[in-house]
Amino acid sequence: MDDDASGLFECPFCEGEFEWGESDTLAPTSAGGANNSITTFSHVAHGLGGVLLIFGLFSNWVILISGQISLGITPLGIKGSFGGLSETSSWFEGLSSEDAFLAFVGLIFMILVIIALLFQIAHITFRIIVHMTEAGNLEISIKMIERAYYKRWATSKGALICTVAGYLLIQLTAFITIGADTEFEIIPRPSFYVISLIAALIAQVYFSYQETLMNQ
Repeated sequence: MDDDASGLFECPFCEGEFEWGESDTLAPTSAGGANNSITTFSHVAHGLGGVLLIFGLFSNWVILISGQISLGITPLGIKGSFGGLSETSSWFEGLSSEDAFLAFVGLIFMILVIIALLFQIAHITFRIIVHMTEAGNLEISIKMIERAYYKRWATSKGALICTVAGYLLIQLTAFITIGADTEFEIIPRPSFYVISLIAALIAQVYFSYQETLMNQ
């Protein structure tokens, strides 16, 4: 064989095919039933995590209820509801009020959620590149597919870490400020939304790890 030869060749003795050298593109791979199940659950978890993070910019992460008045903390500010009326006060407006500390922490919370969303978008993009390459629908260099493969795992963890850090930061701050001001008659608690979001992101990290083990 020539030094720069690579690809599939036919043996002149047994007429069987064999692979020689390194190819510049990734060949399509096939997976068994168990592998397909892991991949399917992984797709569902990643899609759900992306959708929840997008809606998370406007959804309540922490809830405070006192009688007919309901307050929700979102990445964009505090949303108050009374009866059928609701109004949102942004964190920027709160910087000039008595709750400037809560507003400052809220801005950090908003930035962490935006970073988590960017991580999730990048992660889904890398997943699409990897799966299209494995299916033979996209041909790119080995170096590019390796970058997409490893960054896919890193961005998955990045989305989870930023989400959990943002939630814990605003939950603890709301507990210290609002809870203490009301002598803990009103206790900030996590919403069903944020519990579902964190569960979906944990699932996507788990299935990403299972896919990594499957492909080794």
